[in-house]
Amino acid sequence: MICRKLYPAFKLKNAVGYVNEVNQLICKTQPLVFYCCGAAKNGYSQLRLQPPVAKFCTQELPKNSDVFGDISGRKFEHVEMSELEQEEENFRDSEGCIPRRLKPSIGRYGQMIKSHLSKKDIDSALKVLDMVKENRDKPTMYMYNLLIRALSIQGNIKKCFSLYNKAKKRSLQPNAATYTALFNACAMSDNKKLALEHLNNLRQSLYEQQFPLNQTHYNVMVKGYGWHNQVGEAFQLVDEMMDNRIPIGESTFNSLFHAAIADKENGLRHALTTWHVMCHWKVKRSLCTYNLLLRTIRDSKLGDVKINDVLLPGYESTRILLKEGEMPDLLASPPFISTLLPLIQTKQSNVTQHSLIKTNEQNLPEEAPINLNNVLTSNRLLLFGGIDGLLSRMAADNVKPDAKTITMLLDLIPNTVSAENLLLKTVDKNNIQLDIDFYNMLIKRRSMRREYRAAKEVIQITEKKSLAPNVMTFGVLALGCQEYNDAREFLAGIEAFGYKPNVVIMGTLIRTACFNKNLGYVLFMMEYMKENRIKPNTKIIQMLVEFSNNMQKLRKPKGKGKMRRLRNFEKNIYKFEETLSKWQEKNENNL
Repeated sequence: MICRKLYPAFKLKNAVGYVNEVNQLICKTQPLVFYCCGAAKNGYSQLRLQPPVAKFCTQELPKNSDVFGDISGRKFEHVEMSELEQEEENFRDSEGCIPRRLKPSIGRYGQMIKSHLSKKDIDSALKVLDMVKENRDKPTMYMYNLLIRALSIQGNIKKCFSLYNKAKKRSLQPNAATYTALFNACAMSDNKKLALEHLNNLRQSLYEQQFPLNQTHYNVMVKGYGWHNQVGEAFQLVDEMMDNRIPIGESTFNSLFHAAIADKENGLRHALTTWHVMCHWKVKRSLCTYNLLLRTIRDSKLGDVKINDVLLPGYESTRILLKEGEMPDLLASPPFISTLLPLIQTKQSNVTQHSLIKTNEQNLPEEAPINLNNVLTSNRLLLFGGIDGLLSRMAADNVKPDAKTITMLLDLIPNTVSAENLLLKTVDKNNIQLDIDFYNMLIKRRSMRREYRAAKEVIQITEKKSLAPNVMTFGVLALGCQEYNDAREFLAGIEAFGYKPNVVIMGTLIRTACFNKNLGYVLFMMEYMKENRIKPNTKIIQMLVEFSNNMQKLRKPKGKGKMRRLRNFEKNIYKFEETLSKWQEKNENNL
């Protein structure tokens, strides 16, 4: 009980001692003194313990009290900081560190970059890296891969490799996705010289690092070399894949087709070689493979392919044979040319276009050799089984043609109405959905052949398929308006559909009127433009000026009522010249 009463009497300020060099408290011991503090409520006197009086040392502190080490008497050497340490010290003193809870997480940065890239906003995606730096966070390789991949699609080689070098400076390790994107940037670039330089350097660097290249890397490298017309390097990479036992699939062969497309002179031969390799290895062909093959047939030539040539060295089954009475097909195994193939007249021979070859496989014609490139020029599908043969081959591979396939077939079939109608029957048979753009191409194709009635029949087909015409439809239909009445009916049809003819359509109609030297047609178009406030462009004015200069070649009225019609003719000329002069004056003022 007494101890409990004595405990509150002790206080720190009553301690006696001082602080020495090692900051230890030395207290002097004094005898405890008890004193009476008065009578308690119960009548007893209360005793309290009198502690010793405490005092600290009053020695003077060192003058430089802010310098570490002076108080204890120990002295430390002062070493100046380096520039980097000084910059870091200034940065820490001047910039406040943002708390973790107030800034995005590492995963959130990646989501922000993906969000900007989905909106095609690469500039905002690049600014996320600046935000990471401002928040004193370290970017990851995943962030750099997202940006490099987006820039590679645009073919921006310099920016892709700039980000790649920045990532390496930050001690980040590039992975397989990084190199795939860099190779793709080289493939998509328009600068052939720069792309091949970076492609070769990166490829050599990976060889030196012994980086394990996978099938995707080889495929994109094949595409890169192929698109820049380095077909030899592309096929060499495929041989390298075989040596390294890397599986070669359909995507690899599709990349070789891309390489073949780039070679305009010999690309079709490379495509045939690729096709027969796929047949030999029994690789399944897809719709993408057939579309690439059709594009190669459309854009490239066979080179120096001749009868008896072996397309695939070492495989006798790829020798081109000559057979009788069959449709030629270089896609068959073995490929063959028919004796019924019409010859194309060349400079070396005097053979007519409709002559036929009648020989057998052993006795090839020497006096009239077949130039396959000339055959290809006249009918590009003739050497590949025709349109029926190609569609039958696609059906055998369970491949259904799409709108892209039909569009390319339209460029490959003969330029006749019968061939086009056959293609349209194929579209209906396979229930292929085509858009109005395909029919616009068909209308233009027929109009350029001056088959205007057949071009108008396409409109009836679009109506049956419930396809609404657009401005491009009216633009190609304007090519068929050869007379004044046709133009008036055509413009009325445009207004009925709720469209307003633009200056391009007006230019097409005026060009036709000037070409036919029809002054009434020209005046009608000029009046229509004035009423509908369509401003003529420089090209239209130039056509009208040229028409005015050739005004003397116009036929003057003759026969019955000559004088009356001659006065109307001169009146129309005066009206034309007056309107043209006003248009020229306004056009000069606007320039």
